[in-house]
Amino acid sequence: SMKILLVTGSFPPMKCGVGDYSAHLAKSLGREKDTSVAVLTDTAAASAPADTDFHLLPVAHGWRISDIPPVMKTISRWNPDIVHIKYPTQGYGNRKLPWLLPAIACAMRYKVVQTWHEYFPMGGYANLLNTSVPGGLIAVRPNYMEMMPSWYRWLIRNKIFAFIPNTSTIPFTQLTPAETEEIRARFTEKSKQLVVYFGFVYPEKGVEQIFEIADPSKHNLVLICDLEPSNKYQLKILSLLKNAVWAGRATLTGFLPKEEAGRILAAADAVLFPFRKGGGEWNTSLQAAATQGTFVLTTSTLRHGYQPSENIFYSRPGDVKEMHEALIAHAGVRRTGTSNVHRTDWEAIAAAHVILYRKILGKQFSGSKT
Repeated sequence: SMKILLVTGSFPPMKCGVGDYSAHLAKSLGREKDTSVAVLTDTAAASAPADTDFHLLPVAHGWRISDIPPVMKTISRWNPDIVHIKYPTQGYGNRKLPWLLPAIACAMRYKVVQTWHEYFPMGGYANLLNTSVPGGLIAVRPNYMEMMPSWYRWLIRNKIFAFIPNTSTIPFTQLTPAETEEIRARFTEKSKQLVVYFGFVYPEKGVEQIFEIADPSKHNLVLICDLEPSNKYQLKILSLLKNAVWAGRATLTGFLPKEEAGRILAAADAVLFPFRKGGGEWNTSLQAAATQGTFVLTTSTLRHGYQPSENIFYSRPGDVKEMHEALIAHAGVRRTGTSNVHRTDWEAIAAAHVILYRKILGKQFSGSKT
């Protein structure tokens, strides 16, 4: 049996996209033939349900340097064949320990794999130490190497690289007409269209543009997210919600369970992601919306225009006028059926991970999955 230890700063119920991804990966890896899986994470994570196929090891108390001894002790006790560390996560915060984890595991003579969920410079130059640690490197975003400076590609030249696309952690939601009507009645009048944003709120998400893209005479807004007044950018979004133009026409739901978020996405007329630097199909919030068949409006530096097979319009970043016109033209259009647009099977994701693990571990684990 191959023993796999996933290390992630966040894990459900902690609020983090990478944490949600790690939970799905742990479940899927645990179902693979001849694998044994554990997740080392923060104490803020809940205990794993009894029917899961992995062990949960919540030992870090905020990922401080003082957590090094219990983290090392836990790794040693589990004694994995692979230590697989995820970057970045909400739970790591700005702590130094997370960026030392690959070197620590390597010094303990364990094989190391890292997943980098963001493009360079992820973690800034704190991540430079991780380039020198041998082992595997997984990217979930396409054209990952091409997006790096040449000198950074040189630093990671000896890593075993794999591009393994991610997918939505929210399943396809099939609503009855009555269910759709009930959800819509909570947020909008029949005469207006329901426009939704879903995900975390940072400046690079461009959430403030939604209030210019949408038209209060035609649309009601729903923001499925948390907003904290202590955060300067999020306070700006709260002010826009309270603006007289949008008063009574915009709803902030706060953080929702993924099932409820999926139901609102499925009932919406449009879901907006006006990312300032462009997004793409690797974004799990976008995938969650596209999975429902709802019209999605986003930005891209690589694609442009409406893609009927995906029911997605790719606008130029920052082009509010174009995004407004696209919203007016395509809101309410639905892609019918359960097409796998922007969806990847979690079993396929787990299988791709196991293939990489076997390459790193060598002959002992070179057998093929049956």
